[in-house]
Amino acid sequence: MRRPMVVANWKMYTSAGDAAILATTIRNNVAGISKVEVVICPPAIWLTEVSNIIGKGGKVKLGAQNIFYESEGAYTGEISPMMVKDVADYVIVGHSERREHFGETDLEVNEKVIAALRAGLSPIICVGEKKKSTKYPQGPVDQLKEALAHVPKKYFKEIIVAYEPIWAIGTGENADAAYVAKVIGALRELVLRDSPILYGGSVNSKNTAEYGLRPEIDGLLVGGASLRAAEFVKICGIWSESKSFK
Repeated sequence: MRRPMVVANWKMYTSAGDAAILATTIRNNVAGISKVEVVICPPAIWLTEVSNIIGKGGKVKLGAQNIFYESEGAYTGEISPMMVKDVADYVIVGHSERREHFGETDLEVNEKVIAALRAGLSPIICVGEKKKSTKYPQGPVDQLKEALAHVPKKYFKEIIVAYEPIWAIGTGENADAAYVAKVIGALRELVLRDSPILYGGSVNSKNTAEYGLRPEIDGLLVGGASLRAAEFVKICGIWSESKSFK
C-alpha cells in the first residue's frame, strides 16, 4: 500500500532562529495527525539542528535538499550522501531549480540517485515540464527514465517521485488535479506499484483537497507554503483526511 506523504522544501530560506521555531511548531502540531508521513527538508546548514528538534523515530522525518554523488573527497562546498545519512532519511534530487540555476543534467541526477541509494537514503526524484500545454508532457517521463538508469529494481522500493511542472512552481498557478493524475499514471509505469508519487507546484491549503481526491496522487511536495507553520500543518491535516490505508 502506498503511503501518503507531505514534504516541506524550505529552499534557501530561514535563519537559525526561524528554522528552530518552524521545526518545533510543525513537530508539535502534526503529532496528532495520522495517516500521513511528514518530511521536512531544510537548508543543509540547519539539518543537524532540525534533526535534534524533531528527534529520531518521531512523527516528522528529515530530508536534505541536495547531495553530491561522491561519498567523500576534495570537493569544497559539497555535501556527501554519507554525511547526510547520519541525520536524514530522504534527499531531494533533480529539483528544477538545481537544473536551471546550476546546470544539473540528467546524468548528474542519475548519479545522485545511485549515490543516495547506496548510502541508504531515499531519493525524492523531481521531474517536470517547463511549459504549460494541453498536450500530454513527455518530458517528465523521459527525465524519470534517465534518473533510474542503471538502478537495480530491488532499490525501487526506496524511491519517491515528485512531479513538479516547472510552470507551476512559485507562480501561484497550480496544475489541474486531473492533468496531474494523468501524468502520474505514466510515471507509475516506470516505478513500483507501491512507490509514492507526489505533486508539487503552488500547493496551498486551498487546493490540497482537490489533489487529495485523486487516488493516483500519494502526496505533496510543498514549497513556499511550508515556510508558514500554520499553513503547512493545515495542509498535512487536509491530506490526512483525504487519504487512508484502506
